[in-house]
Amino acid sequence: MSLPIIFFHTGNPRYLKYSLKQAKHFNPDSEIYLIGDGKNNKYPFVSHVLASKFKHEAEAFTALYKHRSSNDYQYELNCYLRWFYVGAFCRENKIESFIYLDSDVLLYHDFSELVPLLQGCEIANTCDEMGVPAVTYFRDYKAINHFCDYLIEAYNDGPINDEIELLYQPFAADPELFGGISDMVLFHLYFQHHPEGKIKIDLINNQIAVDACISRADGYETDKNGVKRIYWQNQLPYCKHLESGVLIRFATLHFQGDMKNEMRRNYTGGGYHFAKIADELSLKNKQLRKAMKTMFKKP
Repeated sequence: MSLPIIFFHTGNPRYLKYSLKQAKHFNPDSEIYLIGDGKNNKYPFVSHVLASKFKHEAEAFTALYKHRSSNDYQYELNCYLRWFYVGAFCRENKIESFIYLDSDVLLYHDFSELVPLLQGCEIANTCDEMGVPAVTYFRDYKAINHFCDYLIEAYNDGPINDEIELLYQPFAADPELFGGISDMVLFHLYFQHHPEGKIKIDLINNQIAVDACISRADGYETDKNGVKRIYWQNQLPYCKHLESGVLIRFATLHFQGDMKNEMRRNYTGGGYHFAKIADELSLKNKQLRKAMKTMFKKP
């Protein structure tokens, strides 16, 4: 049975098309949903949903939210609100099991084939001590809405809010320290407070893995920049597990942060030949302008 795949994004950055079409390429029978805005209603192979339709669902959390992050206020708030939008959409449409992907994830597998390995799970994602829920499986819309209820509980005065404040103290004490409290941290706390039916997925079994972040070793061979070294076989990515020396196939690669520029080079979903060339030229021009600005910068 095919598994719906849901993305949430505002705007239409160059890398978004690769993530969407890659997911459709490897999951041709799945409905691909993009909860977004008018700027990204451009992809005929996905079902586009305006996030603004569910804006009222996030009002209660927005009123409670306290910014504790070095990231921009609106950016961090939106990271929380996406779960409310996705939850409301799934509840309205009675969507049961589904996979949520960050828009900087490339999918290289029919994810419905992995669901039998997640029997008994309500939520399974790539969270660890630092969060990173780039790939998240929800058993049904009730599971994601339970997490949304937890977010509201966490930002009300109470023991969870006290725990968050304690975690934030090092960042509050040192303005130069980057990071703080994010929805990723809340996912980690949620897994601690509600462990039943929640698991971290990374090495699913000895044959296939899910990537938390390509620029982290996670026990795999890396290049000189600390990025996982990819071995391509039949246009599928493998990484060498250092402890066992075995090549493990990766079902996803997560191109967090500046690594988004590498998505077009790792895209295998077909088409976009001219778009990839244009994106490469655009990046090189951007890098050239940056270099020239640095070169002629007044001392």
